[in-house]
Amino acid sequence: MIYPHRTMLALAGLLLFGQAPAQAIDYPYCMTYVQGWSGSIEQCDYTSMAQCQASAGGLNGSCAPNWRLTQNRSVYPDAGAPRSKRNQR
Repeated sequence: MIYPHRTMLALAGLLLFGQAPAQAIDYPYCMTYVQGWSGSIEQCDYTSMAQCQASAGGLNGSCAPNWRLTQNRSVYPDAGAPRSKRNQR
């Protein structure tokens, strides 16, 4: 007797076996807005400030750089740039 469900399950398992695990992505911009009684909500799902501001307009929210990434110079190259020798003490 043929078991079609087991065959399909085995094929699905073989296809998923070679897949890489999912990785979390930290996006560089966050939107903060207030929703009802739940208070302030922060969504860090935006790749550009313009994208964040377009979403914030409809929710009466505000956008800012992701505070979790402020030490990462590859995301914000200007934040870690060395200052001129004139301003250093």
